[in-house]
Amino acid sequence: MNLPWLPSMLQTTDPLFPIGSYAHSYGLEELCATGDVCDGESLLRYLKTVVYLNLQEFELPYLRFLYESASKPDPEMICELDAEIGASKPSKELRNASSAQGQQRLRLISKLRPTPLFETLQELKNVKRLTPHHLTVFAAENVDLGTPLEPTLAAWAYQTLAAPCAASLKLIRIGQEGAQSVLTSALQDIEMLVSKSLPVERDFAGAFLPNLDIASQRHEQAFSRLFIS
Repeated sequence: MNLPWLPSMLQTTDPLFPIGSYAHSYGLEELCATGDVCDGESLLRYLKTVVYLNLQEFELPYLRFLYESASKPDPEMICELDAEIGASKPSKELRNASSAQGQQRLRLISKLRPTPLFETLQELKNVKRLTPHHLTVFAAENVDLGTPLEPTLAAWAYQTLAAPCAASLKLIRIGQEGAQSVLTSALQDIEMLVSKSLPVERDFAGAFLPNLDIASQRHEQAFSRLFIS
């Protein structure tokens, strides 16, 4: 097997990897509170509309841009792209979730597998030129591992689809089997999402998701909540 990057990639995409993803619902908690997501059918509909659109038109294209910049490497471009990711998130909760997980991933990966690329990212963070956001560190990590681009995109898509399914267990009556059924249906479209994301150019990358942004902003002021975001 010529897959030297696979074990480490599996390690850092596993829920066991401690970057705090279990503490975030990424807006799903408020959507459940309003009744927009209330069962397996509506959860799958949420994934196939909001989450698919964000993956296809924004997150996967930006992951590709960051992957290409880290491959050179081009620190200036990495900083530009990282800033654009932050600017794309009008909700403070979603910005903070992205930055918190990115910084934790950077700290932990730097400790487990220190490399010049991660030293550069840490230096840029220390002088406040880089947040860094989760996408940024994920891209750099997989460049450093030698993970090919398309498996990198597929791994990110898996994480992004799995996270709401995991959060749903605490938010709606769905059960482990129900959540896995929803995730199984969504995972069948990963190849399609990756394929459709590849032609998206930087000038046209972006997704308009007002329902998710409003849900996140309302969640910030919620009287009680289970998740940070």
